[in-house]
Order: sequence, then C-alpha cells, then structure tokens
Amino acid sequence: MELFSLSTSEIGLSPIEIVVMVLFGLFFIVAFILTSKNMDTEGLLRVLNAKPLRKDDGTVEYRKNE
Repeated sequence: MELFSLSTSEIGLSPIEIVVMVLFGLFFIVAFILTSKNMDTEGLLRVLNAKPLRKDDGTVEYRKNE
C-alpha cells in the first residue's frame, strides 16, 4: 500500500493561511480550557431545565425546584 499525500501548495494553502488556522486552533483550545471549569453538569442542567426569573435590575435567578 502506497502513502498518498498532498503538499500545502497543491491543496491551495499559503503559509499565511496555515498560520491563521494554527492561531485560531490554539485560541479555541485555550478558550475551551479556560471555560471548561465553569461547565459542570448540575449548573448546566439547572439552566436548561429551569424557568428563569428576571429581576427588575436585569439579573436572572434560577429557582432550585418548582
């Protein structure tokens, strides 16, 4: 079985486009790492299942049980 590969110029990617893709990829990984600690199951299910109560000052409160 022979290996098949295309160079980046054959695909149509310039070095600048590769650098931009790598930077966006790194940004996504860093953003995911920074926000993943806030994604707990209990809080996520509370937000998805609850009916929020919006106060007059604009804040939102989620009730524990209805």
